[in-house]
Amino acid sequence: MMILSTETLLTCKIYFSYSQFLVFDQSVPFPGCAWTEGHSAQGFARRKSVASFGTLLEFGFADVEISVGKYEPRPSYQRVIAVPFLVVAGEVLVQGPEETAAGRSFALSPGNYRLVSAQYARGDDKEVIGLFFEPLAEALERSAILVADEALAPPTELIEDVEPAD
Repeated sequence: MMILSTETLLTCKIYFSYSQFLVFDQSVPFPGCAWTEGHSAQGFARRKSVASFGTLLEFGFADVEISVGKYEPRPSYQRVIAVPFLVVAGEVLVQGPEETAAGRSFALSPGNYRLVSAQYARGDDKEVIGLFFEPLAEALERSAILVADEALAPPTELIEDVEPAD
């Protein structure tokens, strides 16, 4: 499937906390991730159909724009991370760790994607987050930090898996 431009699927506002937010397939019953120091240093924790991204701020609100298509770089992005992501159920959710039944879901064709989270802070308690789902014919093998802010200190080899949170 060739995508020439991005198409916005959803714009929403989330409340992030514990310096993170989650993106997960509806088929995942327990999307929380048991972050380690290594995950915190690299800014994300992930499983096949779950991505938990570290935020620039500890808590606050974020304006989120979710698109299907290639990541579009912008000079304002302070942290950009790409991870493999598998859509199984055809519905994906985005929420903060303390939000329940937030109702922020969107339809996405089952398959493999390169999920890019691009963030920048707007003041002391607000962020802007762009989520880009690029369809792939085969699963992406490795995550990548495309833009690193000063808070990241990733290990030489990125940690590609995490245990579910209790």
